[in-house]
Amino acid sequence: MGTTGTPGLHVAGIAVAGDGAGPALLPMRAAYAALHDARISVSDLGAVIHVGHGSPAPVSAAVRDGLGARCGRTFDVDGGATGVIVALAVGGSLLDASGSVLITVAEPDGATASIVVTGGESPLATMEFDQARTGRTPPYVLRSASPIRGLLDARASGHLDVVLVAAGENTPVASVRCLLAKR
Repeated sequence: MGTTGTPGLHVAGIAVAGDGAGPALLPMRAAYAALHDARISVSDLGAVIHVGHGSPAPVSAAVRDGLGARCGRTFDVDGGATGVIVALAVGGSLLDASGSVLITVAEPDGATASIVVTGGESPLATMEFDQARTGRTPPYVLRSASPIRGLLDARASGHLDVVLVAAGENTPVASVRCLLAKR
């Protein structure tokens, strides 16, 4: 028997965009698509986080302003091996009555991806992973160079309880459990 001991983050929307005219448009397309997928309004956002690679200007604030969101919390996270995991953990810690959290990610191929994390209560969110338990499917473990695309593929394959794991050559392993909304 193994236990995660961790509640899952409710992932309501996921999207990838790569056909824009330039980097400034890409986070917006992916952000709008993830909000649409989550069925969440811009006014429901409590924070915006961007995972990138040393952008000279804060992208999260530009995304927030471009969306017309009124949330005061914006954060930019380094896009190293654990960048998405860190952003999901920070996003989960920011969930409260003020709304959902939008995370945009600069993908390795130049595209961007977005994910919307929401609060909520679910028996699955607090269930401990127990391999010996019958009738329960253990979480799907995902390691991907493109974590948001990996989550999108996992959802398309029917895996809604996913442990996202990231490890770089010189970084320790980090993980976060995501409970994906069925679409």
